[in-house]
Amino acid sequence: MQSLVLTDNGLRIADNPIPPILPGEVRIEIRSVGICSTDLAIWRGEYSVDLPLILGHEIAGVIHESTVPDIEPGTHVTSEVFISCGKCWYCQRGLNHLCNSGDVLGVTVDGGMAEFLSVPAENIHVLPDEIDDVSATFIEPLSSAIRTLELVPAEKDEIVVVMGSGKLGLLLAQVYDAAGAEVYLLGRNKWQLGLAKKIGLRNTINMYEVDWKEEIKSIANDVGPRIVIEATGSIEGIKNAIEIVRSRGVISVKSTHGKLIALNPTDLVRREITIVGSGTGSFKKAIDALAKGRIEVKSLVSKMFSLEEGSEAFEYAMLPQAMKVILNV
Repeated sequence: MQSLVLTDNGLRIADNPIPPILPGEVRIEIRSVGICSTDLAIWRGEYSVDLPLILGHEIAGVIHESTVPDIEPGTHVTSEVFISCGKCWYCQRGLNHLCNSGDVLGVTVDGGMAEFLSVPAENIHVLPDEIDDVSATFIEPLSSAIRTLELVPAEKDEIVVVMGSGKLGLLLAQVYDAAGAEVYLLGRNKWQLGLAKKIGLRNTINMYEVDWKEEIKSIANDVGPRIVIEATGSIEGIKNAIEIVRSRGVISVKSTHGKLIALNPTDLVRREITIVGSGTGSFKKAIDALAKGRIEVKSLVSKMFSLEEGSEAFEYAMLPQAMKVILNV
């Protein structure tokens, strides 16, 4: 099968064997896969993994072959990212994404930037007719945004600041907006902020054009917002979030760029700030939100490439105007 492989010398197209299918597994014929910030961090060498590796975990496709009777070939599906052991303390409590012994598609084991991918049948989610392949590549990041809301819920009309106007930032802003919060989206990319307006996000702040810290403070009763969502993918973003959140506030950190950051714990302790991480969430909730049209994703697609154009796609994904970049296999 054709695959896009990351090696010590960069990305290259390779002809790999079709992955075997074991009892309890299905093989997916991949149709579309998204390039996410984690893929880019691995590609840039900022997130350490064992190479060679096939990246990609935001996938959509159809079942090619199945070992279980209730999932038939031709079924339109996506897959959970985490392959869990099913036995550890976390798995026994339904927290499979926190499994100590599992694998992560495109990070610890080969992912979906290939013609075929084999995964446990329990990872599969059947897609309704309302969700096409391109939209399906948003299910994993949307589930992550929904998980943030579950862990850091906002009251109706409460001010929530989302830092970062990239793909994940726009998904987070939409999720909190749909939940009834008054969302303020902060970013430095004029094009991205304009897109946010087009999809219905009313409050955007260009950090290059105004004294954004003072503006946020004044909006939030001169004490700052209780909830700040950090989705910039930068160390500076986390530091800024700590600076603007109110004392006794909550910061949800969404960046997975693999970089270390130095924090002053005294400030966290003195101001009683809570920092919460949140990873992948419920695929079922994400699928339901997409199928019912509650979240806009098609407008977030910047460009699509073929698998053979993978290197070009990764380069393009680094450009300021790039939002969601998709490989069609």
